Amino acid sequence: MKLSHSQILVLNVGTSLVLTVVGCSRGAKTERSAKTSESIQLGMAVTKDVPVQIRGSGHVTPFASVAITSRVDGELKRTMFNEGDELKRGQTILVIDSRVAESALRQAEANLARDEALTASAEAEAHRNEVLFKEGIGPAELSAQTRAAADASQATVAADRVSVENAKLQLSFCRIVSPIRGRVGKLLVDVGNSVRSEETTLAVVNQTRPIYADFLVPEEQLPAIQERMTNGELNVTAMIPGKPGKSSTGKLLFVDNAADTETAMVALRARFANIDEALWPGETIEVTLTLDTLTNVVVVPSSAVQTGLAGSYLLVVRPDLTVERRPVTTGNQAGRETIIVSGIKDGERLITAGQKFVTAISIGQQHGARVRRPQDEDKNDQERSDPQAKSQTIENRLGHRHQDTPQHPEQAQSSTVPAFDGGGISRTKRRGIGG
Repeated sequence: MKLSHSQILVLNVGTSLVLTVVGCSRGAKTERSAKTSESIQLGMAVTKDVPVQIRGSGHVTPFASVAITSRVDGELKRTMFNEGDELKRGQTILVIDSRVAESALRQAEANLARDEALTASAEAEAHRNEVLFKEGIGPAELSAQTRAAADASQATVAADRVSVENAKLQLSFCRIVSPIRGRVGKLLVDVGNSVRSEETTLAVVNQTRPIYADFLVPEEQLPAIQERMTNGELNVTAMIPGKPGKSSTGKLLFVDNAADTETAMVALRARFANIDEALWPGETIEVTLTLDTLTNVVVVPSSAVQTGLAGSYLLVVRPDLTVERRPVTTGNQAGRETIIVSGIKDGERLITAGQKFVTAISIGQQHGARVRRPQDEDKNDQERSDPQAKSQTIENRLGHRHQDTPQHPEQAQSSTVPAFDGGGISRTKRRGIGG
């Protein structure tokens, strides 16, 4: 509900407060015309369920991040992905020149074949000498030597087989695959460049589903968080950057094992499913950690809460349009609303904007509110521009004051009370106490 300056609103002085709204005529100067854009706004206290939340800022961290490097030396021959693609685990993405590895494999296989032939010959010779020794024909020393030579040949063959497996492994390294499922970034090395094993980073793959959000909270909030974590999982809401009103909900994963001694903050991490990839690694986000939900509490717009020497108060509008300055006890803020612990009830109206137009008037100093009407503004402009008109106006006022002097005590006790003119705008009318 808005009451503009062009309306005349009078509130009774029953609580030592009066709301004076200054009107502007069509011929008013530019300075007063600019004020007409301001208005008094009314709100209402309501009862609702309010979540107990801790807010902070943080950043998005990938669930896993892998720097892709080559495990063999060679020339980068080919790329098999587009920058920004979502990769599957085990998908081939880069190819290194494999000619050196293929040659090494063929050499290892040749050595294996040679040593297998030598082993077969050594094994046959050892077997013959063992038979001759058992029949008493051959010497025992020769039988032992040929058996040792055969065993050595078998060990050589085993080593050759390992060399072949290693050569095959080195050849497989020439085709680089993604170790995780995630989204790949830009290619950091162009095709044709030589890369060194474990030194050159070719690309980075980030796993974004699920994803983490790391954020900080004051250390004094830690006991409440730990208490709630023992009762179950805590929900964490992250606001999506660039998309007002859109958020993603996750679960608090863990609290860091130490607070920062310099900042007195504790690091927390939440996990989000991030199915739609609304959260992106590296983004700065606003995070809300929900600890509990308060049921049936009275809340008011935060703009209505004023602070004075005695504490917080509200300007409450009564049904008869009188204004009461009422002390209240405030609780936590929930978005743009403030919890009122005591001092106001559900459904009561209050002033949420334009409090500067409410001025205190002591009872006894003045019987009612003086309202400056639009025509009064025109007269003031005329008086400032025409001294003669000002002098005449003063004489008229003195004459009226003499005429308005009360003749009976009842008339001296009359007061200004609000009366409606049908549109919600009040007008003044005089009545006696007994009227």
